This record gives sequence, structure tokens and C-alpha cells, in this order.
Amino acid sequence: MKKTNKFLFLFAAAVLISGNVAAQEFDDFGGDSFESDSFGSGSSSSLEAGATVSTEVRGYVGDLFWIENPKGSDVSLMALPKAVISLKYNGSKSDVELKLRGDEDIIKNHPVDVIDELVLRGYFGNLTAEAGKMKVVWGKGDKLHVIDNFNADDYTDFIIPDYLDRRISTPMLRAVYSMPFANMNIEAVYTPLLPTDRFAANGRWAPAQVSALTDSVTSLAKARVAASTERLEKARTEANQAATLKAMVADNDDSAKAALSSMVTSAVSSGKIKNYTSQEIVDWCIANGKDPNQLDNQQLAGSSILGERYSGYVKSELTAAETEYTLALANANTLSANPNAIYPNLWTLQYGQFGGRATWTVGMVDMGISYYNGWYKQPSVNAEKINTFLNAYLKNGTVTEEEKFLAYDKKQTFGLEASTVLWHFNLRGEGAFNLTDDTDGTNPWIHNNSISWLGGFDIDLPFWNANLNVQEYGTYILHGSDCDTNVVNHYADVDYSKKGVYSNNKTAVNFTTSFLNGKVAPEVTFIYGIEYGDFIAMPKIIYKPADGLSFTATGMVIVTKDNDSEFAAWKKNSFASISAEYKF
Repeated sequence: MKKTNKFLFLFAAAVLISGNVAAQEFDDFGGDSFESDSFGSGSSSSLEAGATVSTEVRGYVGDLFWIENPKGSDVSLMALPKAVISLKYNGSKSDVELKLRGDEDIIKNHPVDVIDELVLRGYFGNLTAEAGKMKVVWGKGDKLHVIDNFNADDYTDFIIPDYLDRRISTPMLRAVYSMPFANMNIEAVYTPLLPTDRFAANGRWAPAQVSALTDSVTSLAKARVAASTERLEKARTEANQAATLKAMVADNDDSAKAALSSMVTSAVSSGKIKNYTSQEIVDWCIANGKDPNQLDNQQLAGSSILGERYSGYVKSELTAAETEYTLALANANTLSANPNAIYPNLWTLQYGQFGGRATWTVGMVDMGISYYNGWYKQPSVNAEKINTFLNAYLKNGTVTEEEKFLAYDKKQTFGLEASTVLWHFNLRGEGAFNLTDDTDGTNPWIHNNSISWLGGFDIDLPFWNANLNVQEYGTYILHGSDCDTNVVNHYADVDYSKKGVYSNNKTAVNFTTSFLNGKVAPEVTFIYGIEYGDFIAMPKIIYKPADGLSFTATGMVIVTKDNDSEFAAWKKNSFASISAEYKF
């Protein structure tokens, strides 16, 4: 049973189910842009190469202010080395880009993502075609988006990495056609696979929902194995009693006869064995050379028939109980070793994604529309299926797709985007309508329809080479009031909010400056959750003593309003870190 808990920790990585921590929500405005560390420069050849190596030493200072360490962690200081290698080959009508990334988590747990990106690109007049393992960004937001849906996010290190570093690349086909007017581009994207968001299964950055569901399912799994154990012990006791009494009956022990008779009678009355019929009396007497018309022979026949049936029942019950217990324990351990058994099988064309986008310019305004047809990247939990799932898996070691209680909900997103310059302000905005299969909001296990938005600006300030970036982004769940009534078996509607609020707005502010010709670059980012009262501050200062070499001191302060706040599970995870980086 020691592995049962492990299974549920692994299992919880699927869940979710930090429903409000979405890919579009939180980000450090600092860090690199999409192409800043991709390739070296200064080479006139068609082959470009670059590399970045870095090491971060991070200390969780939040531990100093709490009596106990964060759940699942006893380490307050850690080193995080990372390396990125980039290659690009430019041909006359084509090019190839390769980006390799390596850190401890990727190498140990996700080796396929050592290839961070691999893009083959061809140019055919106005048409550009791409294929490979890619990251595609849609939207005018600055590292915050509500219409960017194709790639999933890696939240195992929370929102600390830069936006694109968190994105998980996936095999894609992409085509962009440039029109000869209004700077218009028509884009189409298709991916046959569904990448899903990653969360820490335990430790500092495990979502609160993971722990809650883990505890619940752990209890259910333990109860089923305990029930199997109880059945086995009861069957063994009854078998031992029957064998002992049978031996005593053979020695004409009257008390043993009475006890055994009582057990047989109880088995009949409870339906464990069936009573004899008159025809069975006749058949038994004939088979044993007895007169079926004599009362003594009828009583002897009845006792013998019931005795044989009870003996057979005891043996079969013991065998069944042993089998049930053995399978339950073995299958629990198997599920621990293979937590993917609880996920839907995503390796089918059913889970493909596709979409189209058009962008153009009118005067000083860049604008666009988009359509995405795919899936939510975090699974929903159908609480009504958990019991049947556990029963089936502990019994059979496998389950059908229909018996699984985790599901990825279908989603269509209709998007709008625009950006422009007004005086010294760079304005940007995005809007999205998310259409699901629960249009009326009455199915508690499927996401409701929702709308999402982003609006903001940045402006260069007339001092310190400073820039101020402000963005507000949020989501509103339609038919949210129905979520309050769809609570079953202590599990909530997938859109349920403990605070009873079905909007989720955040304001993100980033302030950057630089001194000494860019050698010293202070920066600070603030994120405030309006409805939930969360506050995050991320100060940073970068020092570049020489070309390619930089040192960074940064940190994160997390303040939450109460235990129902969105970031409450991470309130002890404030940290400070120092890192060194070299770009070749």
C-alpha cells in the first residue's frame, strides 16, 4: 500500500486543475523576446549558431517566515543549470531552425523536449510554409494573450520562466499567405497532437487542487483495498471455522453439529447458498441407495446437500476474496508505476487542433481576427466516474476510455486583436469568445462558455531610459450562477469558484530602466488579482560587465488575501536568486 499514495501524487499531475492558472494569465514581462537568444550574429555564412549557458542559485526565503516547510519540500536552496543551443541554416528559398534545450527536469522527465523547436520553412512567392516542432504565438499582447491557444504551458516552475520558455512546442503545419494590400497576412495552422499543461505533482509548486483531489482519491483507493482485505480475512475465518467444525462433526460432537448447522442456515437465509428442492432430495436418495419417502433419509439428504453447497461456497468465496485482494493491491501498484492510465488517449487524430488568422493594417491600426478549434489544455474531473474508475481498475488493471474520469474539453475560440500608437502610447488589445459543448452551463463536468479580454499599453518615459508597461486581462464565465448548484459528492463544477465570483481579472505592471549604456538594467513586475486579492512582486537587476556575460539578481514575493486566494498554495514560496549567463 505504500505505492498507493505515490500513484495518487502522480495521478494528480493530470488534474487539475488549477483551473484559473491558465497559459494566458501570468508572466514576467522581463526576460528574452521570441528571438533574442535564438541565433548568433555577425556571420556572413548561411549557417548561424548560438548557445546560452546559465546557472541560477535560488533560495526560498519564504521558509524563514513559516514554522513548517512547504508541503512536499524540505529544500530551501537549489541550483538550476540550463543550456540552450541554436542553429539556423538559410537557403535561397528555404531555411531550417533548430533549438535544443537542456535542464534537469527536461532531461529526466521530458526528454522529447530536448528539441525545443525544429522548424523547416519554405518560401513560395507570397506563401510561406512551415513544418516541425514549433511554438506559434497569436495576439497583440506583450507576453500576455487570450487568443494564443495552440501550445500548452509548463507550470512545474510556476510562472517564473519567460512566457516562451514556458510554452511546450508541438508538431505543427503552418502556412502564411501575404496579400498585396493592407499589409494583410492569412495564416492557417494544424497540429495532429494535443499538448497539455504540466503541473508539479508534489512539492512547492503543486497546485492546491492537486493536493485536494489526491487526498480524496487516496482515501477512496485505501477504502477499496481495505474492503478487499476485510473480505479476505472474513473468508479465511469462515473457511477455518467450517473446516474445524466439520472435523468435530465427524467425531459426533453435538455442539459442533449445532454450530455448523447454524452457519449453513445463515448462509441459506442470506442467499449465499440456495435451499434444496424436493426433486434434489429424491435424486440424492436414489444416488445414495436411500428411500426418499422416509423422513430420516430426507433429513439426511437435505443436510448433505446443504453441507456440500456450503463447503463449495466457502472454498469459492475464499478463492474470490484472495483474487480480489491480490488484484486490488497489484493494480494499485501498477497504476502507481503508470499514471498515464488515467489520462485520455491523446494519440489519436480526434485530438487535433486547427485554426486560421487574418491580420491587416488600416492607417495606424494593426488588427486581426482568428478562429481556433481544439481543446482546453487542462483536464476536467468528472467526479461521478471516480468510484467506477477505481473499481474497474483495481479489479481489471485496465479501463475503457469511457470509464476514465479525466477529460479534455472541446473548445472553439473566436478572437479579435488590435494595436496602434496614440501619442507616445503603444496600445494593444485582445478579445475572445470561448465556445464549449456546455452552452447552457448545466453540465458540471464540462467548462461553460466564457469570454476573455486583454487591454494595455506601454510608454517610454523621459528619464532613465525607462519604459512602463501596463496590461489588464481577465475572463468571465457565462452561466456562472449554475456552477453554485452543480456540486456533487463534495466535488465542484469545473468552473466553481469558492468565492462565488465568476470573473477573474488581473493587472500586470512592468517597469524597466537601464544605466551605464545598458550595463545595469533594473526591472520590477507587479501582478495583482482583483477578485482574489493575490499580489506578486518580481524585482530584477541585470549587470552586463562584458559582451555575452550577464549576472542577474531577482526574486519573487507572493502575498495572498486568504486561503481561498488563487495563489494560496504558494504563499510560502517567496524566493531570491542569483544567476549567471553567457551567450556565445
